[in-house]
Amino acid sequence: MDDNDIKKANRKAMPKFMLILVISVLVGGTIGFCAAKYELNTLANDVKSAGTFFGTYIAPWLMLAAAVIVPMICIPIYKGAKRLLSSWDGENEETSDTIDSKISVVIWITSAALILSYFLIAASYSGGFEAIGNRSSMVSLVVGIVGFFGIMTEAIIIQQKCVDAAKKMNPEKTASVYDTKFQKKWMDSCDEAEKIMIGKCAFKAYSATNTVCTVLAIALALCALFLGIGFLSSLVVCLIWIVNQSVAHAAPQFRFGIAAHHAGTVRGGKVVRSFSFIKPPM
Repeated sequence: MDDNDIKKANRKAMPKFMLILVISVLVGGTIGFCAAKYELNTLANDVKSAGTFFGTYIAPWLMLAAAVIVPMICIPIYKGAKRLLSSWDGENEETSDTIDSKISVVIWITSAALILSYFLIAASYSGGFEAIGNRSSMVSLVVGIVGFFGIMTEAIIIQQKCVDAAKKMNPEKTASVYDTKFQKKWMDSCDEAEKIMIGKCAFKAYSATNTVCTVLAIALALCALFLGIGFLSSLVVCLIWIVNQSVAHAAPQFRFGIAAHHAGTVRGGKVVRSFSFIKPPM
């Protein structure tokens, strides 16, 4: 792409970009004006009280409920996949795709439950050491801790069963889920087609994380102004954002070298570098 084409593309995209920028400024100014006029900063105490109530009386019991509900949902799905696996002839792709889909659903549910449990245990701890002196708060805290370890144990065992089922379908994969180098060994056992798919999924995850971090950074900045939540939440989001950017731009070709090669983007016998902000070849 020569300089003229680059300038032409920039001129074409500039009006839309400027329109979005102007709209964002107007929206931000309107929110600030309304917040000042209607004194939304007075909501800070109400939000703090609601957070304390949630962390003390709701979060622990939600965690316990999740510890009960997760296996009730995941075990039947896993058993369905296992039944299909036992009757699979090793050739039928439709059956193998169904098994993969069921296993993926189970892993996603247990992972989501585990992530949720980290939030809920943090909410349960939000009462601080003062909760230990209160009997009802102490009971809720113990319930939350039990639920947290229950979810963690369930996630480990159920995901181990799912990985074992996947290894039966793919004998070349031998890594144990308890191996500290499981991810590296699993990646090494993947063929080129699987690595291409992993690369595309990684790019989508990178893009989604950028979008979510942008929205959260803006929302938390406004909350710090109006609700007095401090800056630690924004710091955490920005740290995740920086790590996401650093890993994506530091990793050579962002795992798309193979994908670029198969897409034909090769010059002089070498695969062209594919940076993280470039759409992966389809």
